[in-house]
Amino acid sequence: MALMTVLLVASSAAVPVALAIGISWLSRRVQDRDGRRSPIEGRTIHGAAEQLRKRVEEHGDELMVSLGVLLFVGPYFLAIWALQRINLAQIKVSFGDYILLAAASLMAALLISRVLHHGRRRRIANAGLKAELYTAQELNRLMALGCTVLHDIPCEQFNIDHVVIGQRGVYAIETKSVRKPAPTGGKDHFKVSYDGQRLHFPGFSDDKRLQQTRRQAEWLASYLEGAVGRKVPVLPALALPGWWIDSTGSRAASDVRVFNPAGRGAEFMADRRGASVDASTAALVRQALVMRYAASADRK
Repeated sequence: MALMTVLLVASSAAVPVALAIGISWLSRRVQDRDGRRSPIEGRTIHGAAEQLRKRVEEHGDELMVSLGVLLFVGPYFLAIWALQRINLAQIKVSFGDYILLAAASLMAALLISRVLHHGRRRRIANAGLKAELYTAQELNRLMALGCTVLHDIPCEQFNIDHVVIGQRGVYAIETKSVRKPAPTGGKDHFKVSYDGQRLHFPGFSDDKRLQQTRRQAEWLASYLEGAVGRKVPVLPALALPGWWIDSTGSRAASDVRVFNPAGRGAEFMADRRGASVDASTAALVRQALVMRYAASADRK
């Protein structure tokens, strides 16, 4: 009787969890069936306190697991205690019990769908996080070349991933993580072709990333003109870390610069030829951008 009670209580929680894990695993396998993977897979990010951040995440995960188990310890032992005092052979299943079972099944299905949804969104967000951290790491080297580099600028209902203040202009940079196809025949250096209007990735083409980058640069130009009191050249740039970019002829066809930030890929922002941002303007732009952080903190 005691063993049956324990098994009954355990299965009431184990079955929904097992279903959630199994469906999540199957969903992940379906998403990965084409072999696509992160464009910066295997590359190390050496941001400030990166190792400490990972330790904080690990301890946070362990903390949530412990709290979750602690939350169910009381109800589990209470259910075991109560079921031991019930004669299961005398229990008759009524219509209300079926309603209760249906409600429990419906709630389990709803929670599993939320697990799948947030698991997928977390995976996408994590890929974007790594891409932004990697791009920031590469852009920070421009400070040695006289540029000012800022990250995650709060705007109106959105943010600009990175802003670089150079002598030729202010660069509003959007970073995108686009998964690469699986290597075929030893080929792993996939290219994205940029014709100035669209990005042509292996298997699909897109212009939404370019449009978003352009809109954010336009917003920043308008904001800086009001904050600084003069027009400041703002140049849109799209970072695609991990991709080989074939942009032959695109610079004359579009105002959006597409680049891979690795190596010397971002050094065009430090170019001093045709300088149009003097030291006083750069100082005003820095102050105006720093004020965005303060304004965002005040709204919270």
